[in-house]
Amino acid sequence: MKEKIEALRDSAKVQKALQFIQEDADHIVEQQVELALIPAYSNHEEKKAARFREMIEEMGYETMQDEVCNTFAVIPGPEGSPVVMVSAHLDTVFPLETELKYKKEGSRICIPGICDDTRGCAEVLGILRAMKEADIRPACTLLIGGDVGEEGVGNFRGMRHIFNVQGKKVDAFVSIDGCGSNLTYGGVSDTQFRIIFRGPGGHSMGAFGIVNPIMCMGRTIARIAEEREPEDPFTIFNVSTVTGGTGVTSIASECSLTMDVRSADADVMRSFRTRCLAIAHECADEEYARWEEERKRLSGRNTGKRFDYEAKITLDYEEIGGSIGGVQDENCEIVTILKNAFAAAGIEPVMRSLSSTDANIPLSVGIPAATISCGGTSGGTHDISEWYDPTDAYHGVQKNLLCVLALTGVEGLAEPLISKTQTA
Repeated sequence: MKEKIEALRDSAKVQKALQFIQEDADHIVEQQVELALIPAYSNHEEKKAARFREMIEEMGYETMQDEVCNTFAVIPGPEGSPVVMVSAHLDTVFPLETELKYKKEGSRICIPGICDDTRGCAEVLGILRAMKEADIRPACTLLIGGDVGEEGVGNFRGMRHIFNVQGKKVDAFVSIDGCGSNLTYGGVSDTQFRIIFRGPGGHSMGAFGIVNPIMCMGRTIARIAEEREPEDPFTIFNVSTVTGGTGVTSIASECSLTMDVRSADADVMRSFRTRCLAIAHECADEEYARWEEERKRLSGRNTGKRFDYEAKITLDYEEIGGSIGGVQDENCEIVTILKNAFAAAGIEPVMRSLSSTDANIPLSVGIPAATISCGGTSGGTHDISEWYDPTDAYHGVQKNLLCVLALTGVEGLAEPLISKTQTA
């Protein structure tokens, strides 16, 4: 395999494409900036998807855009050949009202969303342009473009539509996401949920002694914070946000917390989520018990004020999002191909067994998948201070082109290295 990928790299057509990528580096960044300045909060990617589609069609490629705005160039291969899908996500974490302003600090470009994952989208365009310039046609079907809803509130909406709703079958899926030299070959299972605490509410003095949802939530958070995650399988948990309260002189009638739980083992993830809910119910009982003395003392004095001292905390649970990932062996076919393509590009991959990327969804339905990083460096991801440094970033685009071509092969030069296992 190593020799085949090196021979492909050294062919005249691929060398021409690699050289073009270096010459095209500034153009890639220009398109990256243009796309980053288009608001694309998860579930609101329409404008960015429309411009992205125009950019692909301006190169002469056929495109398809589905009802949720997943947007791909379609390059059909011979009948019966494998199908490879390559995607970067179009959405960002920044709400539509976020000011998207271009700022340059030395070699750094500062725009919210400039890297995650607008750089991936720009590299997809760069790969397509290089293939067109060098007259490279894959030896199998290639679907390459951008998907929607990868970030938290998007809940992998684009990938779910492709693989769960449409039931799309592909033989290999590659996500281009993040910066550096990472090669991620597994998907962590994750769940995001909300626990809502409710009580009667009232005046902080006049209703003193009734159950307090915020105090109950505080007990719950403190108890969850003392839980211990297993060392194996990999597991994390986080109380992400808290809301509630109506004023400084009020006992709240409602509050809520949100949580994010992730694990390499879906059963462990579910078990931890169940434990968090059990803790919340235990704390609701503890909150009621805490005020027993005050209830006895004060309830008789406030009979005319309609405060329900016997009320208990009630709980509701809301599923926000989540996905079931998948684990692959580091030496499986797709990972081996990609590792060798990295090596052919002169880049040592940083191997990561788990992450949460678009690859989660195909992995969850048994489709070989991995995530590869973009070129360049970045920082401030998911913060309005997000920045991207394109210094020598073309090396990453060259590496990603080799990854794609190693999987798909090149018509007249090399057969696809990925096996046909999923498509009919």
